[in-house]
Amino acid sequence: MPWLFIAIGAYFLTAVNSVVDKYLLHRTDPHPVAYAFYVGIFSIFTLILTPFGLDWPGYSQAFAALSVGAVFLCALIAFFTALKADEASRIVALVGGITPIFILIFSAFLLEAPFVTHEYYALALLVAGGVLISFRRSKTCGIFELHKYECVRSTEIALLSSVLFALFFVLAKFVFSNQEFISGFVWTRIGSFLAALLLLLIPAARAHIFHTTKTAGAKAGALFIANKTLAGVSFFLLNYAIFLGNIAIVNALEGVKYLFVLILAYYFSTRMPHILREQVTPLVVAQKVGAVALICAGLFILAMA
Repeated sequence: MPWLFIAIGAYFLTAVNSVVDKYLLHRTDPHPVAYAFYVGIFSIFTLILTPFGLDWPGYSQAFAALSVGAVFLCALIAFFTALKADEASRIVALVGGITPIFILIFSAFLLEAPFVTHEYYALALLVAGGVLISFRRSKTCGIFELHKYECVRSTEIALLSSVLFALFFVLAKFVFSNQEFISGFVWTRIGSFLAALLLLLIPAARAHIFHTTKTAGAKAGALFIANKTLAGVSFFLLNYAIFLGNIAIVNALEGVKYLFVLILAYYFSTRMPHILREQVTPLVVAQKVGAVALICAGLFILAMA
């Protein structure tokens, strides 16, 4: 099963990417919408894959693929908002642990995959892990701050991100089932690029984007480009693993990513606190390890059934 090692490698790169994202969001203070905007803009570089298999899939399939890319950008905005407001190890594990729940729900409705007995046990473990990882001091953070929306807690934004990521995974599986991988992948990335451009039509979002562009330093810009290149590689590998394997099993392997994030977050918090700060008291570490264990157990049940 080569896709197994591809997925694990992708999740390691994603863990590194998440830690660097947290550093950039905290140290350079870009607005999450602006940060997601540039991620979407960088998606256009997947056009380099055009000679390897980009085809016109028809209007309905093209629209489906473009919509998948737009959903992904929306998920990123919510994720970066939550990540900016809270600890990387907490948000990454929470989003990753709750996403499979919504994947199962959406799969039942959209892919006609009914629930079976073992999935209820998995859901219970995933919910328990999500609840445990959510316990923290109260914080609030607005998701858009565009029209004076009322601020909500980072946990709620993380849950929204989980819903959108789950929708993305299920719809991406649908796209890859009806198109060749390279073609479907490129079309979804074009969708993210176009969705990013649409953000410029929102005055407040445009202001955040232009402000970030002016204030970002050369070092931050270079690190962002390197990190998004890394994210592009990991995203491609993850999508390829989904194409080759089973969507539930690939998602189940995400538990490995939480372990990577915990290790990286602990290392930088204790050795290089100027780069990343997280609570590393014995109680907090035990809480996070316990939550990750519950989430991994739930994902394992899904994978092994």
